[in-house]
Amino acid sequence: MQKRILLCLYAAFLILSGCHRVVFVSDRDGRQQIYKSWDNGSFQTNISNNSYTDDFPDLSPDADRIVFASFRELAGQNLYIMDLDGANLQQVTTGTGQRILPRWAPNDLIAFVHPAYSKNAQIWTVKSDGTGLRQATFPTAMESDDGGHDFYAAGQRLVFSRYDQTTRSTDLFSTAAEASGAVQRITQTPDISETLPAVSHDGRLLACRAFHLTPLRDAIRIFEVGSWAMVREISLPPPAKINIAGISFSRDDQRLFFSAEASDVPAPNQEKRQEIFSIKLDGTDLRRLTANQARDFLPVAIGRTRQTPARVPVLFVHGHSGNATAAWRQPGSPGTTSFDAVLAANPGLLIDPIYLELPVHGGSDPVIQARSIAEDAVDILAAIEGGADSQGVPQTGILNRPEYAGTGRVALVGYSQGAISSRYYLKNLMGTRRNGAITVSVFAALAAPNHGVGGTFSCGDASQPDRSIRELCGGRTATLVSQSLPCGACPGNIAPALFSTNLPGDETFLTDLNGHPFSANCNGSIAQPELEAPRSRPSTPDGVLYLNLYAANNEDLIVGGDTQSLDCFGRRLARLHAPDAINRQISGVPAALPHTVHGDFPHHRPAICTVLKTVVNQQVPAAEEDPCAGLSVP
Repeated sequence: MQKRILLCLYAAFLILSGCHRVVFVSDRDGRQQIYKSWDNGSFQTNISNNSYTDDFPDLSPDADRIVFASFRELAGQNLYIMDLDGANLQQVTTGTGQRILPRWAPNDLIAFVHPAYSKNAQIWTVKSDGTGLRQATFPTAMESDDGGHDFYAAGQRLVFSRYDQTTRSTDLFSTAAEASGAVQRITQTPDISETLPAVSHDGRLLACRAFHLTPLRDAIRIFEVGSWAMVREISLPPPAKINIAGISFSRDDQRLFFSAEASDVPAPNQEKRQEIFSIKLDGTDLRRLTANQARDFLPVAIGRTRQTPARVPVLFVHGHSGNATAAWRQPGSPGTTSFDAVLAANPGLLIDPIYLELPVHGGSDPVIQARSIAEDAVDILAAIEGGADSQGVPQTGILNRPEYAGTGRVALVGYSQGAISSRYYLKNLMGTRRNGAITVSVFAALAAPNHGVGGTFSCGDASQPDRSIRELCGGRTATLVSQSLPCGACPGNIAPALFSTNLPGDETFLTDLNGHPFSANCNGSIAQPELEAPRSRPSTPDGVLYLNLYAANNEDLIVGGDTQSLDCFGRRLARLHAPDAINRQISGVPAALPHTVHGDFPHHRPAICTVLKTVVNQQVPAAEEDPCAGLSVP
């Protein structure tokens, strides 16, 4: 009786002191079963306790239920849910084959691998009630996504391990959890295999197994979520040795639980040497939870998920002669809307708009008239990465603000001339204040003069005082004749002249930006078209997603459209030549007058919806779908 009282008092002490539990898998009963214990290894209890094989446990967001894989259905290994005491069993998936590694997100999605233990293994998601089954990753025939995965950003995104059979490398990637398609590479380490990613309960850190091939050793790496900067690598202290088989953060995210072979276990079967350990995030204070000749592995802490949805900072860059309010906050012609209004009508889009204010051209201010597009790009650099802007004024930078410090990237949206200053930043300045990092996830260009402007409306003044116009005109004027002659037919005696006000660089600005003279647009012979979209994905796996939108049928008389038109030099072509750039024509832009198509383009609902969905999903909506489907559009 006295011993029982002491045990009860000890258990009460553990509860009152905040001691919490861990779930793990053990085969000590002759088959794999799910156990729970206190996080010091005491009170180990079989909670699945049946004649089947149960493994791969994970906790619900509220830490009151467990999802796991089991062979209870003879057809295959499927997912089940039970309470922490093993009661209230619920089957989630059915079917043949094996489904393993379930991970439960705050938004009730469960991600798992199927078909397991095979080439081309994929990650699927399903809701806890068994509905909404969908494929989340699409590896090639030579890839497998079965090295582990976890959710971050409150279930919006997945981080996962992918094995490439061609290169024999295993790296970490991320993708949107409910927008199957584009992936972003997180690691690229040929001599290190990164597997078993686990995100902390607060969503700030990621731990993974780092298996070093030369020389052979196991370690745990910790990264910042979003920026994916490595915090530290923990080498396994004795008796933990090698073959890490599970990683989880403790409930308070101050320690890691992991399973690995213990060097002091004499069992001849290598798997039987697996034991459960815990360690501080700084690699000190190793503690051992199990010590036997059974296989104890796959530990998961019983703790509530505290991840918050990741908000995407989006920098909007206005055009030449209208400020941020005119471009983004107010509608254009009757019947149009604005980005600001659509965002207000859709609070579920976790987008934080940041409207950059640049000097507005079109007046007589000589300082603004002398301003180059490169100076606008410096302001974009300061707005994203911090440091001095074009006037020498220090800026904090979006990525240095506490609320975005873990994101690592922004989305960038530019309209008209703002798209060109954005492209200048992407090509010449991106990462110069962040150790060369790629700082932009998505770049969306709206009605961009990518190859210049060539009409008399823009280029008709031979003594043009505004330098940015001269740069966009390629340093040359335009005439009624040049607008009527076909592309490539600018005879010398009637070819539009250079601006009399040109400064060095005005004539070559577009050539430097695109990597070729704009006259190459006439014959289609572009030597290096990829220069128009530097560091773009998929050529750069973790690069920038380039989306280029313009009015269909060349209706935009300022910048052109899908084919070069109305300029014998080859200007007025909005389409990008780069193979990675996604060009999309947008129809139905209001046209009260021919020249108003350009001004109304950023206020046109399909253009707005396409940009916002691309930013949120990290992939461009399919061309055949309604981009505004599912959105409230004022």
